[in-house]
Amino acid sequence: MTVELLILVALASGILAYFVGRLNKVLGAVVTIVASMFIFIMIGYMMQDINAGTTFNYNAVEYMPDFVTFMVTYLGLFFAILVTFIFAMVSFFNPFFVEKYKYPALYSMLYLFSLAGVLGVFLTDNFMVLFFFFEFIVWSGLFLIPLGKNNKAAISYYAFSTAGSFALLYAIFIMFAQTGSYNLHLGLATVSGTTEGTYVLALLAFAAFAKLGAFPLNVWLPRALGKAPDAITAVFSGGLEKLGAFVAVLALVKLAPIGDIAGTLGGLTEATFLFASQYIVATLGAMTIVFGTLMAIRQDDAKKLLAYSSMSNGGYILVALSLGGTLGLSGGLYHIVAHALASAAAFLAIGAVSRVTGTTKMSELGGMIHKMPVTYMVYLIAIISMAGIPPMGGFISKWLIFQAVIDNGLILIAVAVFFGSIGSFLYVFRPLAALFLGQELPQHRDKAKEAPFFMLLPMLILSGLIVFTGVMPNIFLDFINDVIAELGGTGLLLGDYTITGVNGVLQPTLIASVFGVGVLIAFIIFILLKKSKKVGLMDTYTAGNFIYTEELMHYSLDFYAPLERLYEKHINITKDFYKKLENKVVDFGRMIKYFFFTNKPEITVFWIIVLIGFLLWGEL
Repeated sequence: MTVELLILVALASGILAYFVGRLNKVLGAVVTIVASMFIFIMIGYMMQDINAGTTFNYNAVEYMPDFVTFMVTYLGLFFAILVTFIFAMVSFFNPFFVEKYKYPALYSMLYLFSLAGVLGVFLTDNFMVLFFFFEFIVWSGLFLIPLGKNNKAAISYYAFSTAGSFALLYAIFIMFAQTGSYNLHLGLATVSGTTEGTYVLALLAFAAFAKLGAFPLNVWLPRALGKAPDAITAVFSGGLEKLGAFVAVLALVKLAPIGDIAGTLGGLTEATFLFASQYIVATLGAMTIVFGTLMAIRQDDAKKLLAYSSMSNGGYILVALSLGGTLGLSGGLYHIVAHALASAAAFLAIGAVSRVTGTTKMSELGGMIHKMPVTYMVYLIAIISMAGIPPMGGFISKWLIFQAVIDNGLILIAVAVFFGSIGSFLYVFRPLAALFLGQELPQHRDKAKEAPFFMLLPMLILSGLIVFTGVMPNIFLDFINDVIAELGGTGLLLGDYTITGVNGVLQPTLIASVFGVGVLIAFIIFILLKKSKKVGLMDTYTAGNFIYTEELMHYSLDFYAPLERLYEKHINITKDFYKKLENKVVDFGRMIKYFFFTNKPEITVFWIIVLIGFLLWGEL
């Protein structure tokens, strides 16, 4: 099946889901499952027999313009298979959440429209087609987010996405002026190494930052993911954010020459300016890691915490792609996979908890492991990967990124990368301790229960893949090597079960085996030794007094207060900046309204005088 037919299937399925959803909310959501799985399977078939470079043009049937073309490439297919898989997994949650939304039929339609947009962005060789579907996703997201809890979150998302869209459009126009064509590959190749290439790089990088929610364009991310419908947050973090990573690849790899950053800042040529721009992007990526980590530590809302975690991990992707070289590209692309799987699983786990408790605030939750043990295991596996601990996929990608940073000798960026990895231990542990392992609160004791099978199924599949990407990464790295070769680089040196870096050889299967043996030994000890006595919650006392308010035993508020006090006065820099900017825009709007949209007679007289003066200008 060709790309254009897949897009038409997604659009038609969205319309079908809308009309079916008007009749029955749940059946409309079931259509999203069937359509998402079908499209994912079809993309999977494309992976089996990829014909890279084949162009599918609507002109074969003579009813579309010449520039509407689609191309299946290794890079496009890499992103398409990943994001459509996330859509397919999250779709299983839709029937269980759709009844909570004010417009359930609209939700189902927009869900599939977003999926159609994904195919159009990743599988085209024309910049205008890419821009059209990019905007198609932005508008779908604009109406999906308010179906959650807050309209202001949608406005923030739209404002930053629109800024990114304009930056992308200006970059396209610059390339068109140089080539007379909207061809993606021709445009990037023509401006690379020129003054125009520097402008295009800056504009594409801006668009990538806006879509990834990277510093300093990060304000929309926690708002949107914190307030959007629970199911769609997994799509945003695991899937739609990766549009920013795709644009970053176009800017930092296809536009700028592939190579290591170190030692390229000495000259004054246009190519050197491109490398300098890459270094700036790497620095901002490092700041994104640090800022996202510090903000995640402060959050009480689990969804906002994971949103800032997504921001921080977006910084890892930017740093890796900016560094270039074999290790940088491999690490960046693999981290896209690792984070997509882990963030989707984590958001789905939190969504499952929210479904039965009605909240994602950790201070209002606790002890969910007793009622939702499988969901707890899903979240545990996801955060192990996020923290970069073996034997999960996140460990492989971070190992590659660490290798690239160390090999380039970028000390400050290396400090930021290591800080983010250490900080991730702190913020991912908080929901684990407060939400799942904390004290079971009485208000959720009766209604909390494990998620249904069809909600557990996608979470378990994601968890299995998280482990698999950490144990057998070479299967995925082989395909990433094809992507890098297509981009003009050299792939990783892979053995049967080994990955060769500049500072050693990694054996993921051996590491996983050691961890497996350790877990087995711990389990045997747990089975054989004497069990601890279970004591009721109220069977305790402190300072000679019995405790009668069990909520006091739940420690989740101000979890890292001593650490937060070290930087709380300086962490809201971007928030304060955009608040001031918002106030200035409001003031400007009031001025415009006062002078142009008012019924005050004195203003009318003023404009009459201005108009007469303008007309008599040549006579004075």
